[in-house]
Amino acid sequence: MRHLRKLAPLVLVATLAAALLSACGSGSGSSSSPSVAASDQLEVRPVYARYARGVALGPQIPKDLVDEMSGTQCPTDPRVVGGKLLMCDPGKTVFLMDAPIISGGVEKATATHIGNQKLWYVKVDLTPDAQKTLTDASKSLDGHEIAYIFNGEVLTSIIVDSSYDPTHIVILGDYNEAQAKKLADDINAA
Repeated sequence: MRHLRKLAPLVLVATLAAALLSACGSGSGSSSSPSVAASDQLEVRPVYARYARGVALGPQIPKDLVDEMSGTQCPTDPRVVGGKLLMCDPGKTVFLMDAPIISGGVEKATATHIGNQKLWYVKVDLTPDAQKTLTDASKSLDGHEIAYIFNGEVLTSIIVDSSYDPTHIVILGDYNEAQAKKLADDINAA
């Protein structure tokens, strides 16, 4: 996870702005009562709180939720806790998230190489509807953390700021070429 945070500024400077995630696309998206449960689509969700062994991050949350998060063994299947979705990332950080801002809305996911490094990331171009939904939502998310989730886990998370570009998202990780291409193919197939 530390590597993800270090690469984010590199990507932003390289105009690959770590934007938000997928969208409403063909009829899906946020509504007045979106589902909290995970879907099989790429999703962008606001993070309510997260927990890494010994370090609770996020707002002051009720003790029962802190106990639930700290007692979770990763990896774990996604589940709803206190009206929020609980999931893990590959680094075994536990996330508690609100309903998705967008679910689906992927125009095309592409595995992309980072300069002279051996690292790869996945760039996800969003449909116009998903871009609009994300643009509208981002106005109230400045300074807040959002997570990109897919296939039962949190892929990465970012803090929304003024450099955020809602036309696409960037999924950073410790991906090699094969892993990045597989993730892009899986997202395109969903």
